Amino acid sequence: MRVKTFIGLSEKRLDRRINEFISGLEENNFEVINIKFSSNIYGYSAMIIYKEL
Repeated sequence: MRVKTFIGLSEKRLDRRINEFISGLEENNFEVINIKFSSNIYGYSAMIIYKEL
């Protein structure tokens, strides 16, 4: 398994980064296992857990 962490100052920007990354994974035979999301006063973050098929 592997992980990728993203941060963003806005939800919209974070969403765009995550969606682009996931699209690339699906094209290259990787499967998303889980996405962890967190927010605080400074912004938003997400960690994607994925594995190669």
